[in-house]
Amino acid sequence: MRVEAFFMLFPILVAIIYQEQFNTTIFGFLITAVGIFILGTLLNIKKATNIKILPRESFIIVSLSWILMALFGCLPLIISGFIGNFFDAFFEMCSGFTTTGATILTDVESMPHSILFWRSFSHWIGGMGVIVFILAILPNNKEGSNMHILRAESPGPQVGKLSSKISVTARILYLIYLSLTFLEFIILLLGPDPKMDLFSSLTLTLGTAGTGGFSVLNDGIASYAPFSQYVIAIFMLLFGINFSLFYMLILGKIRNIFKNDELRLYLSIIFISTIIIIVSLTMNNVYGSFEERFRHAFFQVTSIISTTGYVTTDYTIAFPWPTICFMIIIFLMFTGPCAGSTGGGIKLSRINILCKSAIRKVKQMISPRIVLPIKDSGTVVEEDVIQGAENFFIIYIFIIFFATFLISFDGKDLVTNFTASLSCISNVGPGLGNIVGPSGNFSSFSSFSKFILSLTMITGRLELFPILALFNYKTWKTQ
Repeated sequence: MRVEAFFMLFPILVAIIYQEQFNTTIFGFLITAVGIFILGTLLNIKKATNIKILPRESFIIVSLSWILMALFGCLPLIISGFIGNFFDAFFEMCSGFTTTGATILTDVESMPHSILFWRSFSHWIGGMGVIVFILAILPNNKEGSNMHILRAESPGPQVGKLSSKISVTARILYLIYLSLTFLEFIILLLGPDPKMDLFSSLTLTLGTAGTGGFSVLNDGIASYAPFSQYVIAIFMLLFGINFSLFYMLILGKIRNIFKNDELRLYLSIIFISTIIIIVSLTMNNVYGSFEERFRHAFFQVTSIISTTGYVTTDYTIAFPWPTICFMIIIFLMFTGPCAGSTGGGIKLSRINILCKSAIRKVKQMISPRIVLPIKDSGTVVEEDVIQGAENFFIIYIFIIFFATFLISFDGKDLVTNFTASLSCISNVGPGLGNIVGPSGNFSSFSSFSKFILSLTMITGRLELFPILALFNYKTWKTQ
């Protein structure tokens, strides 16, 4: 709570710079920041006698922290009066902190600068994770306990140490995160795009770094110059890579980077998907030049696979793409980027393991006695990791269909409901169709559906199990 109160000082500063009225946004952020800081301080008066944190406690800490971050983060939007409905505000901030980018706002450009900044800043906070941030800045007593928290917080099937201490690992991650963020911000700001002012450069960079996708314009990234679109596309690609590979790059271990199976799969999918979409657009005479086709194809592919959700074109209505392009988009929404990145989705490391496991099963059916270990980047994958990936995939698919079923009571069509659920659990942002497509929003959903989709976002961002653990009575049972 106290960390979030500190973060709220930044939108207050933005509101002061842009001379916003005190009784609206400034008051909303200020009263919320003061309130949760005092509450957080009061809750911290009594110190815990047992500070040993096991997996059960780490699941509770991480899950409730994310829910509370969104809950308190939406209060300034309500108090300022710019989003009056609680479920709308909660949905917006769940989408922000989980880096989903789905919105209920019908006119983004009518919002004050401080709220637009807070939305994008929540992407940056949630991208690496607030818990990782706390582990990086606060003194830690139990390294084993902190490892449980880091694994519950960080996306991907497995999280390892980059250093002997978790606090140092967290700092390395944030240093890489900060460096890439600053680099993109400078390139956008100093680029030739006349519309890319200081505010746009900052907010779009925060959204790219967190692979979130909140824009400050109603048409997303379409109004910006091709230079800015290419820069954002490249950085979306970079933020979808496992951050441990950047650390290897710093250490000069270039060979280990190119031996990584997940990275090669990630780049291959981007290359193949872009080529197929370009060919499809050319055959159907969509857009006037090859450069346009390449730019829109490359941008949308990197945006969806990194689960950022920025768009440069309305590929469902204004410039309708062929059906095969939509199939690729749905596939990319499922896969997501690399584990250990700021993106969502199933993660390509799991996809790689699942595919190899399926191939092994077919070979074992033909030759029952054959022993075939599954390898990832030259290392044998343990059977419990394989089983974990299979369980994750089954639960992932179940939640998508269950969420689709629950929001279907609103009466919307199947494509809208399915892609909305898929988009939320994969933290992508836009779905398909007129309602939740690139030019649409989630405002027409009922409060019940928005609440279900909000929980779906948090569940997807935390890799399912921390949230699911909250619904197990044994999690709360005194031992």
